[in-house]
Amino acid sequence: MRTERSFDDLTYAGLVALGIACIVIARWASRRRGSRLDSFVALRVGDVLVTEVIGAMLVGYGLGSLVAPDEGLVGGQRGPRPVGRIGLFFGGPGATIQFGLALAFAAIAILIRIDIRDVLLGGRTTRNPLTMYVGWDARVIAKIPAGGYGEIAMHDANGNIMPVSATADVDIAEGTTVRVVGTKNLNLVVAPEPWRT
Repeated sequence: MRTERSFDDLTYAGLVALGIACIVIARWASRRRGSRLDSFVALRVGDVLVTEVIGAMLVGYGLGSLVAPDEGLVGGQRGPRPVGRIGLFFGGPGATIQFGLALAFAAIAILIRIDIRDVLLGGRTTRNPLTMYVGWDARVIAKIPAGGYGEIAMHDANGNIMPVSATADVDIAEGTTVRVVGTKNLNLVVAPEPWRT
């Protein structure tokens, strides 16, 4: 009996590890919003990463199973699943602590990603849509003088090259590889990448 329980513990610990791996992979793949990794690995839906939510559910279920085993021993034989007594999600008919923790962890993963102010105020917050490009790489196609404006070329979410107005704190020559480091009004702020010049 103890050997079987140890195997179950290893299985549930494996679920927790798999869930953590899904969360790490989702966050890694979502570093560049709109990229193929973001779309097909992180599975972004709006601001939520579906792969991260699935990982959180696996972690919740695995931890719940380690704390409250999936099946109990009743009279030396396998009996019914233990049912939690905490509330609707944890103690309803057929609900288990494992399922409740999986839902709770998934809800936390979703709430971490969405902007509550945006949801509550119906999108009336002042968000600059250009911030999604921070961290993207681009190439200067029209010289950018220090404090002035020039033009960069960068790939959009579909892989098409688009010209964009940009500014910088230093002079940047045409053909230099730059990284978007911020926004200023309706323009991107770029800085040269020293290792690529």
